[in-house]
Amino acid sequence: MIRLVLAAMLSLECLASCRNQISHGNIPEVTVNFKVYPYAWDNTLLVAGSFKYFPWGYMGVCIYHIGYMDEEYVAFEQACPLDWEDGCMVEYDRETDRMIGNRCGYEYSSFNGYGYSPEVRRYALRKYHITYLSDGSFTVSN
Repeated sequence: MIRLVLAAMLSLECLASCRNQISHGNIPEVTVNFKVYPYAWDNTLLVAGSFKYFPWGYMGVCIYHIGYMDEEYVAFEQACPLDWEDGCMVEYDRETDRMIGNRCGYEYSSFNGYGYSPEVRRYALRKYHITYLSDGSFTVSN
């Protein structure tokens, strides 16, 4: 009887978590693997709140300097999870501190990539892995 109750509880938990899964849309996945030298290039990424676009990924990669959380930098695919097929890509907006689709207007968090409005709450920008290196640089990869 206890096993049956536990199995039922696990099934309900799985159904609830599956219903709340975050999607990155069906953007084609492109191999990303490049190195960033924030202290050597143009110093654009040195200050918290700064950002820079790189020409890798499907439509580009935006690196944002958080600077005060668990992660110092985050990197997101610029293709909008909902409207990428129409050429919509997200760009960082300094006024709102959000990533905003240049065609659709959907807004995503610059910290975790999650959508803000009800239409996009189940979507998030594709986040790339950042690996910090001992020389002060880091790699961005998937």
